[in-house]
Amino acid sequence: MLPFVLVLLAAQSAFAAPSTAGVTFYSVNEIPSAPDNGNAVNSYVITGPFDYVDNADIPLYAHMMIQIFSDMGNSPSPVSQASALIQSMAALGELANGIPGDSCEAAGLINAFAYASSSGNSAGLTPALVNFVERLSNHIDTISQLIVNPNAVRYSVGPRGNCLGGGRTYQFEETWDAIINSASPAQSALLNEEYCVARRMYKAFNVRSNNLAAAVTAANIPQVSQLAQLALPQLSQFMRVVADGANPTNAAAAVKSSLLQGLSKIQF
Repeated sequence: MLPFVLVLLAAQSAFAAPSTAGVTFYSVNEIPSAPDNGNAVNSYVITGPFDYVDNADIPLYAHMMIQIFSDMGNSPSPVSQASALIQSMAALGELANGIPGDSCEAAGLINAFAYASSSGNSAGLTPALVNFVERLSNHIDTISQLIVNPNAVRYSVGPRGNCLGGGRTYQFEETWDAIINSASPAQSALLNEEYCVARRMYKAFNVRSNNLAAAVTAANIPQVSQLAQLALPQLSQFMRVVADGANPTNAAAAVKSSLLQGLSKIQF
């Protein structure tokens, strides 16, 4: 009985607060989206696509992560812009399915990168990167479906895999150490913010947050960032079409093709 009484007293105290304090509720539709300023990458291109996901399905820390993506997208650095695009696309793919799946591909790439960073042996990075790009391609299809037929995605289940803990157990700290150490000074501030938010989601008790942490961590790996830079025009066009709510089928095909072609140009 005591906990209930304490909660009741707390509620009464809240209602007894001065009348000058209050909370105003707004409809999501009343909150203006960031305008499209015409640049290849901007806040509209980064955050607009998330308007098509039910806000109730977006964890609190994911909202914070999306704001970091926006800040990265507004950076004058093409590297940061490309990274923001591929991270936001990966995150949107994880949020699109009504029921989250596993993160085996992201976890596999993270572990391969952590091993390569500590041992100097990058042999396992190539197949792991290919698998992660295939996962991104699946995300692109899911995001396209989210625009064309949202109800089909609403009741869908994310991809399943056969890996330890469903892809929620991997070398998180080691990978972020290597990511931050290899970043330029201009990138470090936002990457440190990302690390803090991703760590919260990595340690969360819900699967959706765990999957987002894995996706964002994997998308920050330098080889994925290289891939995003090669595919930047196609990535930005795809995300812009999605933000507009138009049929993204053609843009989806173009970005998938660009990511696959870029694999042969990645430096390990």
